[in-house]
Amino acid sequence: MGVPWKSIRQRSPENGQPRAGRTARILICVLAALAAAAFAAVIIHAHGSSRELAATAQASSGPLIRTRLTALPHHTVSDATAPLRVRLSAAPSPTSPRPVLNPAVAGTWTTAGDSEYFTPASTLKPCSTYTLTVWANTTARGHTRLGRRRSVALQVPCPPVTALQQALARLGYLGARFHSHYGVHLASGPISRRLAAHRAYRPPRGRLDPDPSDAPPVHSGELDQTTTGALIVFQEDHEIQPTGVPEGKTWSSLLAAETLDRRNREPYTWVSVSESIPETLEVHRGHHVALSTPANTGVPGAETPQGVFPIFSRLSSTTMSGTDVDGTKYVVPDVPWVNYFNGGDAVHGYPRASYGSPQSNGCVELPIETAHKVFGMLAIGDIVQVT
Repeated sequence: MGVPWKSIRQRSPENGQPRAGRTARILICVLAALAAAAFAAVIIHAHGSSRELAATAQASSGPLIRTRLTALPHHTVSDATAPLRVRLSAAPSPTSPRPVLNPAVAGTWTTAGDSEYFTPASTLKPCSTYTLTVWANTTARGHTRLGRRRSVALQVPCPPVTALQQALARLGYLGARFHSHYGVHLASGPISRRLAAHRAYRPPRGRLDPDPSDAPPVHSGELDQTTTGALIVFQEDHEIQPTGVPEGKTWSSLLAAETLDRRNREPYTWVSVSESIPETLEVHRGHHVALSTPANTGVPGAETPQGVFPIFSRLSSTTMSGTDVDGTKYVVPDVPWVNYFNGGDAVHGYPRASYGSPQSNGCVELPIETAHKVFGMLAIGDIVQVT
């Protein structure tokens, strides 16, 4: 006979539940356990990551490093046209104040990498002193501020004597012409102040040859008598005390004269005295002998010294006194047209029966009218060369 369908389903021996239902419940439990384990793993991983992030954040929020100055200009500025550099421990912050130069000088500050640079528009003033101030609020990126102000004294030296000689020669105050070692031609005429200063602090390599060829010699790089005389003439022309020393005011005038090409208004002038018999004196103006005359130099025992001497004093009339070689004292008033060039030795007028032989007490004597003409041709600083 037939059995009903319901009566033939298998039942669980324990609870009489159908076997398929129990299997489903087991699967659901397994899946729930796996999901819980996965969730726990995520929580543990997230917790660990959070701790790492917290540690990183704590490290990054530690105290910042203070801004440091890692380089400053040297106390002696060897080239007054070159940029001055202030270097920090990192790139300057955009809000960081610029350093300041005092006295103020035309120029611009720029930032490059970790440094601030000041470039003069032309040059720092030669033979001078500046103070460079770096402010306490100076700040490098990612750093705290510097914290205290720093001041540095900068000494700008005078340019070298070689540059002085080249400048005086270019302006016509020195009887010399520059010849470059490398064939570089320096064009005449006005130049920029920056170029004039660049030549002063970095004089081109070369030599100075006498021009004219019989002009007094120039010893390159030495403040010799010829150079001193030329400098005195320049100082007189520019209303500077004629000391023959190239100080700051003189260099400022030299740079201005080169910038504007203000050349010597007179040809280069000097006096040559020959002690060969007959003794003579010649006044040279440029390439020409403007005057030639017999002259008297010192007698034996009171010889006129040979050499190169700049005129340091000029008087239309003076009283001369001294001792002759025989011991006789003398006082001579109203000696006319006097050009002192070496101690008490001078080119001047003096009445003699003849000229062209040693007769003086060391001076160079000329006929009075001739001495008047010579006096009008000369100036303080002009050279007297005795040979």
